[in-house]
Amino acid sequence: MRFSLCSFLATPGADLAMMLRSHKSLKEIGLFVTLSCFGCIVWISIFVHHKINPLRWLGWLLDRAGL
Repeated sequence: MRFSLCSFLATPGADLAMMLRSHKSLKEIGLFVTLSCFGCIVWISIFVHHKINPLRWLGWLLDRAGL
């Protein structure tokens, strides 16, 4: 489990660094970070057996981002 958590934190960090180097828009970077956090929340909720509805959160996020 420790390896999974480390890889989950390292991969988005490397992706974020590449996005910053390629001068992506702030909206795109924010969406990436938010979706990564949602993915982490869903992943943790599986292990703690707490049901959440990520589709509702994702719909709200897309409405707020104007996508």
